[in-house]
Amino acid sequence: MPHVVLLGKASVEDIFKELKPIFVRDEKMILKTSELYLERDKNSILIDSLAIEGSRKVVFLAMISGRDDGVVVRLFPKVEVEKTEGVKMLLAELAKQVTARFPELSVAETNLQNYLK
Repeated sequence: MPHVVLLGKASVEDIFKELKPIFVRDEKMILKTSELYLERDKNSILIDSLAIEGSRKVVFLAMISGRDDGVVVRLFPKVEVEKTEGVKMLLAELAKQVTARFPELSVAETNLQNYLK
């Protein structure tokens, strides 16, 4: 499962307040996030996401969830999603946005290192 673990101190609620919509378009794909949902216990964020690659359209929920030592950016685990290049790129874009706004967080473990450059 594609994921990025970010270590450091930042609350999920603060991240929720700072997240901005993502829109990336090039000749090969469109990546977009729209609505954000903060879980009642304020420990997870669901992000309505879209990746279009050619004629393939993938609608999915990205998730940022809190841990004792930081947060994890990943796919919402209760829905099966095709893990296309666009899906992986969008998760990496979310992680980059979080680390740009919260420099106290740093990438600790990921299987998306090629997308974080």
